[in-house]
Amino acid sequence: MTESLTALQETLVRKKPKALTAEFWRFAFTALVCIYHGEFYFGDPKLLPSGESAVEFFFILSGFLLMLSVSRGLAGRDERPTPEQARKKALEYVKKKVLPIYPVLLIALILHYFVYPFTVSRYMYGGWGIRPTFLGQLKAFMNSEWEFLFLVGTPFGYNETSTPIVPMWFLTGLLIAGYIYTYLAYRHFDLMKFLAPLLGVLGLTYFTLNSTFILDFYIKMGPFPAGVVRALTSMAFGMTVFLIYDRVKDIKLSKAWIVLLSALELYAIYRFFALTIHQDISVDNFRRTVYVMIIVLMAFWNVTLFARLLNRRIWDNLGKITLTMYLTHFGLVPVYLRLVDIIKSKLGIRAYFSPPAKKMLEFFGDMGNIDRQFRLKPMSVKDIVFYLLLVVAAATLIQLFIYAVGRFICRPLKDSFARRRAEKEAAQVDAPTEESLL
Repeated sequence: MTESLTALQETLVRKKPKALTAEFWRFAFTALVCIYHGEFYFGDPKLLPSGESAVEFFFILSGFLLMLSVSRGLAGRDERPTPEQARKKALEYVKKKVLPIYPVLLIALILHYFVYPFTVSRYMYGGWGIRPTFLGQLKAFMNSEWEFLFLVGTPFGYNETSTPIVPMWFLTGLLIAGYIYTYLAYRHFDLMKFLAPLLGVLGLTYFTLNSTFILDFYIKMGPFPAGVVRALTSMAFGMTVFLIYDRVKDIKLSKAWIVLLSALELYAIYRFFALTIHQDISVDNFRRTVYVMIIVLMAFWNVTLFARLLNRRIWDNLGKITLTMYLTHFGLVPVYLRLVDIIKSKLGIRAYFSPPAKKMLEFFGDMGNIDRQFRLKPMSVKDIVFYLLLVVAAATLIQLFIYAVGRFICRPLKDSFARRRAEKEAAQVDAPTEESLL
């Protein structure tokens, strides 16, 4: 049985789907969330009035990958996992999610308290404020425990209606829903094939009937807050997408079917972005969940023309920084605005005697959130491009820093500790005992 199980696992590894298109979408939807939150600092009209619904992509993708992992973990097993084994698998899921988050989260909190406030002097909606004091920033740590305990978005982690990194609610919901679904999938995989779509439909119906606003992720809905209900619902849809993918992945399609599916994928992409740009934020935003499901399915199926076009290695590299982008982007908005102010101020002085400086000032003229009369103005396309470049650059530097610390500090210390421990154990084995001396 061991040999057959090993052979089956090797087959699964060889058949691992090339889903680099999914990494493209991971980066694209992260960018949507960044732009949506960035617009909080700008005036109306908004470019993405309901861009927050892009979070559904990440829940659906997580549900898909969860079910994929469980199916591989159950491959070759003759018996159903025991409750204890299923619980361990659920804990492993949480561990794999949490460990990569903590280094980024620690750096994000440090930037939030000690870097961002002292590099900018103006706050939301274009007002000019006083720089916060060092002790004032230390006081803000009173809510940081909710980030480290992953309780943002729960009644426990919404202290005084604010937390340093509000987007953490998504990770809270992801861990809670992922723990529950991993356990259930390992214990009752066949039953989850029936329950996943049912839970998705019922959860979406329950959420939309009881939610007064799409952002009220901390409001209690029965035993869970709204954010967790949202996670349970969308991850169930993601598990459903995997079940569809598992049935169709080996089907050989004709050119006609490929063209038809390619048209369906492009339609889903168009409808999602059209609604995100034109539809105001409301519970109706969840109607586009089906379009996200189609996008995820086609990305992994990899048979459509668009999915194959995007199936490139570059997106794998960009996908690795999306978590860092998500955790740090909100604090980078005032930094970006301050940089624009500095550039425009310096160019304004030189523009009187330098034609190139005048041209550059005209280029930067429609950037930033305040015009010459100190009135709010909407986010421009240039703002989006340069702000995203700042977020990507900052996320890349943070990831490189974490890698360097792990590679050149943590790993040598770990190896040194392991070597000393091995030498100590070897010395204890080789040491003569009292009986050998006698």
